[in-house]
Amino acid sequence: MNITVIGCGYVGLVSGTCLAALGHRIIAVDVDKARVESLRQGKVPIYEPGLSELIQAEVKNGRLSFTTDTASAVAASETIFIAVGTPPAPEGGYDMTMLFAAAKAVAAAANGPKTLVIKSTVPPGTGDQVEALVKSAAYPMEVANNPEFLREGTAIQDFMQPDRIIFGAGSNQGLSVLREIYQPLIDRGYSIFSMGRQSAELTKFAANAMLAMRISFINELSQLATAVGADIESVRMGIGSDKRIGPAFLKAGVGYGGSCFPKDVSALVHQMRRLSLEPYLLEGIEKSNHRQKVAFSRRILHVLSNVKNPHIAVWGLAFKADTDDVREAPAFEIIRALLAGHATISVYDPQAMPNSRTVLKDTVRWCDNLEQCTREADAVALITDWPVFVTVDWHSVKQWMRGLHVFDGRNCLASGRVAAAGLHYYAIGRPEIKPGKGRQGSVGVISAG
Repeated sequence: MNITVIGCGYVGLVSGTCLAALGHRIIAVDVDKARVESLRQGKVPIYEPGLSELIQAEVKNGRLSFTTDTASAVAASETIFIAVGTPPAPEGGYDMTMLFAAAKAVAAAANGPKTLVIKSTVPPGTGDQVEALVKSAAYPMEVANNPEFLREGTAIQDFMQPDRIIFGAGSNQGLSVLREIYQPLIDRGYSIFSMGRQSAELTKFAANAMLAMRISFINELSQLATAVGADIESVRMGIGSDKRIGPAFLKAGVGYGGSCFPKDVSALVHQMRRLSLEPYLLEGIEKSNHRQKVAFSRRILHVLSNVKNPHIAVWGLAFKADTDDVREAPAFEIIRALLAGHATISVYDPQAMPNSRTVLKDTVRWCDNLEQCTREADAVALITDWPVFVTVDWHSVKQWMRGLHVFDGRNCLASGRVAAAGLHYYAIGRPEIKPGKGRQGSVGVISAG
């Protein structure tokens, strides 16, 4: 099938490339001329494992091309995916300017019946608004919704081996088109769920809100664990082994970030209030997530309260490992709090340094490697669980440092190795481990490191 994908951001680029890998002919459109030219040369503007290689392969075999000419791309395709950004609006909710503009452009350029598939994350009811916008087009236009469930760092796998694929449409015709597009995945046995547009739109929000809630739930319990002397990692394993609960998204840490969870939870809160529905639970998710970052910062400053002009090495800036995405990254809020506490900050991230510079500017010391970042630091604050941080030689780290404090914001380090190197180990919702000591386990139980 000939398909146009409007928007070469994260969702559009991954989706378009993977659709090409399924055998479709994809024209990817973006208004950014520099980005399009870069993509034509095989240079990918985002870091996503495997994406650059897949783009180059699909361009080479002729199934993927890039252009800035929306009209010609629409005319050449039967189906148009809209995957433009829907950023937060100043008044709350989403700014739908780019999405509505793309829909109008499709309607104006249509040279025959088209199926318009909304891939962008949009509030429930958006499909109806788009349908009204394109109603005056010269040719019939079917509006459908196909939400994405891509995790940064594993996006290609998530697209090609999905937990489920959601189709939202107002007619059998729209569902039929979506089914034809995804037939290669249907043939492999992956689950398809067909529903109305509003249900599909809400499914996307509900999934992200549920995952954010699980993170905030375990993080809130970590505060209690600290207060009563419990170990949140033991609690996590204890409840996660229950088949009704499961272990996913129950890892305590400094809080969630990224382009989806914060924005989607906030948008649901905004929409519920507009409908005179009080978002008791959803509002609590946001507050708990903010408190987790504040608590981590305060703990570091408290431990270093007797150190004059403390120097803190921040390991990791991306909101999660295997991405260069720093949107709503917890590291930024934590760094700002540490700077407000009169600390000097050095930072290092394997992939997110360029994107972070536009946010932090000259407020921190930018480092080229882990050793440079950690030299003469009074404390290490691990924010992102990159493998290079997890597997570091802690005896070397101790030699680099001036102080002896390591704060694990992702509960990902082997506490025994850190302590064996002569360092104090602090984690989220876990008792402190002093230098040379080990974490006490439980008889008959394999406890977390």
